[in-house]
Amino acid sequence: MTAPDLSSLPDDECALFNALPTDGSAVSNPSLRQYLKWNRNRYFVARDGLVDRGLVARGRGRGGVVRRAQPEQSADADRLAVVVQHGAPDTETIEAAITNELSLYEPMRAVIERDWAQEHRQDLLAVEITALGGSRPDGIWTRSDITTVEVRTFEYVPGKHLDVNTFEIKSPSAVNVQAVYEALAHRRAATRSYVLFYIPPDKAAALKHDVDEVATAARMHGIGVVTAGNPCDYDTWEELEEAQRFAPDPEKLNDFIGAQLSPATRSLISRRLR
Repeated sequence: MTAPDLSSLPDDECALFNALPTDGSAVSNPSLRQYLKWNRNRYFVARDGLVDRGLVARGRGRGGVVRRAQPEQSADADRLAVVVQHGAPDTETIEAAITNELSLYEPMRAVIERDWAQEHRQDLLAVEITALGGSRPDGIWTRSDITTVEVRTFEYVPGKHLDVNTFEIKSPSAVNVQAVYEALAHRRAATRSYVLFYIPPDKAAALKHDVDEVATAARMHGIGVVTAGNPCDYDTWEELEEAQRFAPDPEKLNDFIGAQLSPATRSLISRRLR
């Protein structure tokens, strides 16, 4: 869906709407109020106005949550979402719904947030589609497709530790080593970086050599490699190479967060690190 026309909205409603993640992720009312530095009455007047206009949807959660009612995504992603809602689609149905890389973002983001996080024992603060977020301040290949954020603590190690992991998403037509170098560009400001390929079962044999080449190059640079036979089903995902953790330059990491993540997520990071 394309972004709605906000030109006729009151300033507060426009500010609140723009503070919400573009991919439809939910944010709690208290977090948004703290980010916007508004009192309760001002916040809820703006929120209720957006709800009445159908631009924002309410949800259940601590303090109540809100999200964009119409997250920005491609028409292909819309078609794939409809396919997934109707149960467990077969390979042919999935392939018919996926026509480009953009249509992979939302289903893969959802799997990363739910299944990937559980498998890797990650308590993720946010999982955002960052590919469509605008300019690339440091040149090409510096905007990741999907970014996860986690703040970790350890029993015997003092302090809080920020992990920002990136995923470069690729369709079957883009299985080559260039994906590794794109992920390397992300990792200048991230702790771990992965390439995530959608490879349908009927193309796996033909792409095996290309996947092996990518895995070899990724291993040399500490980049993770994951393949997905079905972008919506974690049971078909395979981690071929584990990403090594790096400690990026703090200034680059700070700039990455400021340029690529939503205002709501930036506020959550600030609060969690206090």
